[in-house]
Amino acid sequence: MKQLIQKLKQFLPAEVQVATEGSLLRLLTAEGEPCGIVDLDEDENLIGFDLQMKLPDEEGRDARVIAQQFAAVFYPEAAEVIQEDYAVQIQSTLIRLAEKDAVHHLPIPGAGLAVEVHDSGFVTAAQLYRNTYTLIDSDELIDAAEAKQKLLSETPVAIAVEGGSTVYKLSDQVIGVHADGTVLFTELPPVLKDIEAAADHKDWASLMGMTEDFVNYYNEDGVQLWAESALVDNHPIDEIPDQVAVRKNAEVLFYSGATPWNKDRRYTEEELKQQAVHFLSAVTDHPLGEWKHAEEQLAPDAAIEDELEPTYIFLFAYTKLGIPVEGIEASIHVGIHSGLIRECIVDRVPDAVRFEKQWMSGEKAKQQLGDLLQLELAWVALHEENRYELVYVRAE
Repeated sequence: MKQLIQKLKQFLPAEVQVATEGSLLRLLTAEGEPCGIVDLDEDENLIGFDLQMKLPDEEGRDARVIAQQFAAVFYPEAAEVIQEDYAVQIQSTLIRLAEKDAVHHLPIPGAGLAVEVHDSGFVTAAQLYRNTYTLIDSDELIDAAEAKQKLLSETPVAIAVEGGSTVYKLSDQVIGVHADGTVLFTELPPVLKDIEAAADHKDWASLMGMTEDFVNYYNEDGVQLWAESALVDNHPIDEIPDQVAVRKNAEVLFYSGATPWNKDRRYTEEELKQQAVHFLSAVTDHPLGEWKHAEEQLAPDAAIEDELEPTYIFLFAYTKLGIPVEGIEASIHVGIHSGLIRECIVDRVPDAVRFEKQWMSGEKAKQQLGDLLQLELAWVALHEENRYELVYVRAE
């Protein structure tokens, strides 16, 4: 421990003393007042320390050099400066250094140290992060050019709105490319399918189970409420159950329905999908051909027995020339026994998309994105704790 104290004191003001209390080290001023604490692990290796005292205002040596010298003494493997931030309030520079692996010379996530260097040149705080890790390496490592081609071939293009304008981008669902050439996704992008429009047209009200007996008893501030006339006639307005509700604002259209139903019938998935398509056609302001079927699933609460009808959920993506517009979707819940629409949320298409006249094909957009795409090899965490693999990821 004496050796560690000597190493540490070379980075502290001369008047700071280091006192030993069992396995704990305390920092003291010349007058013996506490001014910090030093954390050690069970093997008496430095974990970190924090110095709290007023220091001279004069500027010392380069903070980055001091941080690297500190790392060379206490964590020689952490030699790569990855971040440097100056805090005016405390007149200090915070510098983070990363440990690199010995084979690929890549930063190891979470491994390294942070050093706080005061303008006077003294180190006022440090924290070391030594991690036990396993790298699942690959026997065959493809090069960056091949990884780029793999990523472009399997990554969908999307349209986004940034700064009030439309831009083309590669899907955020793609993390990168494994060292063996397989593409890594956060989740597999949905396969978009064309919608087959039904020959007959249905209005949205009938698709939600409304009949001539329903009364529109509230219509203010973008909210419309309907209920059967018997309910409206026999309840105060604030106690009428909302059998059908429509809410519209600048961002979304929202429909919800709780009209009567029974279990006499169970609709097929295809029949339910056709009901969803009918409804989307009735409420959208855009050509139905610009919507694509994305996916469907039984609602998670469909097995719960209560007064609400179990539903099947159908998701649709809004597209331009077959390219999905990021964040613009329609989610339609269809009752599995009644075939009626129980909930629908439709995102409004932003003005930047509505008024854009020049669209390019997905192939051309991907070619332009590919010209700008740069990949770099990095460690990426697996689901298991402290286990990593090599992945080509998009460079910042």
